[in-house]
Amino acid sequence: MKNYLLIFIPLVSGLLSSQNVGIRTATPSEKLDVNGSVVIGNATYVNPNTYIAVPQGFDVLATDPLSTPIAGKIMKVETLYTPIIIQPYSISNIYQDDINDLNLQISSDKYFVAITNFEAIPSTTNVSQPNNGLYSTAVQKGFFVIKTFQAGGTWHVNIGYPTMNPQYPSARYTYNFDIILLSKRFFKNLGEAVTTYNLNGLNTGDAITAPSGI
Repeated sequence: MKNYLLIFIPLVSGLLSSQNVGIRTATPSEKLDVNGSVVIGNATYVNPNTYIAVPQGFDVLATDPLSTPIAGKIMKVETLYTPIIIQPYSISNIYQDDINDLNLQISSDKYFVAITNFEAIPSTTNVSQPNNGLYSTAVQKGFFVIKTFQAGGTWHVNIGYPTMNPQYPSARYTYNFDIILLSKRFFKNLGEAVTTYNLNGLNTGDAITAPSGI
């Protein structure tokens, strides 16, 4: 009997680590598939590493242990999400200095997005025509325009320097930036209307009222 146990236990542990496990079912569809009632202790622990690795969310179900049948009444269903995700991007070999439309393929139904940590790195594909940065023959200044917009159910990025271009058409840029994804499970849009206030040439002032909805 002792020899049998020594052989059988490693075999079972190997099966448990590589396959789905079923209790009262021969065809388990999940890592643990129970055909019947389950009693769990007072606490449920969520591994934070797994939680971060599954940003689309997963469900936690709580039931009433005093109901008849036991645990038959659903008390709470909660879907857990990662509220904020930071995704770095590096976009290389950009023609001159403009990204007119970069589809991030991020759902605008599930997330708000913001851009941060923007960096423009000049490069060139022609050594005889180096990228000397944004160039103008006149005394001219400008600024980068960086924005996100929604189209076709996803978020898009537009980046450019509208007032100037590189000196040579062969000039290329690499843009590095971070996209911050804010889950709409936790954040909301107060509306498309822009809150405006005229400072009348002053440096300080007070908004007429706080935005509605907060």
